[in-house]
Amino acid sequence: MKSLTILTISPETSFLERFYLWFKNYIRNHFFHYEGPAAVLGSLLRGFDKLKIDYQLNPKLQDISDIVCVISGVGALKWAIKAKKGGKIKKIIAGPNIVITPEDAGSILLNEAIDLVIVPSQWVKDFYASFKPGFGERIGVWAAGVENPKDFQEKPRERCLIYKKNVDENLFNFILKYLKSQSIEYKTIKYGKYKREEYFDLLEKVKFAIFLSKSESQGLALQEAWMRNVPTLVWNRGYWQYKKYKWQGSSSAPYLTEDCGIFFKDRNDFKNKFNIFIKNLSNFKPRKYSLENFTDEITAKNYLKIINNYL
Repeated sequence: MKSLTILTISPETSFLERFYLWFKNYIRNHFFHYEGPAAVLGSLLRGFDKLKIDYQLNPKLQDISDIVCVISGVGALKWAIKAKKGGKIKKIIAGPNIVITPEDAGSILLNEAIDLVIVPSQWVKDFYASFKPGFGERIGVWAAGVENPKDFQEKPRERCLIYKKNVDENLFNFILKYLKSQSIEYKTIKYGKYKREEYFDLLEKVKFAIFLSKSESQGLALQEAWMRNVPTLVWNRGYWQYKKYKWQGSSSAPYLTEDCGIFFKDRNDFKNKFNIFIKNLSNFKPRKYSLENFTDEITAKNYLKIINNYL
């Protein structure tokens, strides 16, 4: 394969704008939580480096190659579409972190100049494909990886971690009350309110985690837990809602398997699934599953395989 150009900003972005974006992302990702788009890009580039793949990240205009992969950034994708129509590049791969729905940003993802749209899970592909006949044929499903901690060692673990992203407070309080009634100690961490290292440190100390999120396009925080051998009990309400959109069949953990944990649907389902989950704690093998499916190298290979089918 020829050299890939990876874009997250337009090549025409000025030096001052580039510096401002870099500084903003640096502050956000190093002093707060590591956001999804940055984590996805980081995994892909680490994988490319380990596989010795030739690529350029946000190069100068004159160094753009024929194949452009816009990982994130509406501005970058607008530039790529214009460049392809002008004959300056030959192929555009867009995603997975451009927009939330295909109708956003003037329905940019539906532009016929895009050769392949990348989404992070099958339920997202099904949702996107519903917007236009035949659009699904230009959509590929790809999940990013997570970093494997080099010094990972199994240590004595105790307590439960509750990962709270967006959940009905009644359900949240019900779970807390139940854990207290069972004398189970827990620690709660809130999405957007923690540092990466704080989260990783907690994952190496807990026996299991309860994840509370209305839906996930991929679930990187879940994968980070699995990579540290933490089984997960995941709330899965079964639909995604955003502005005027409502999609049945979404998931709060698109890549959860019997190796990693189980789902529960609502408070009526929680106690039964919690007891099943606890009885089977020793049978879950989330780290093994992650090492077989979600290392940076494996997912980078998957990315290349998907785009090669469209080039």
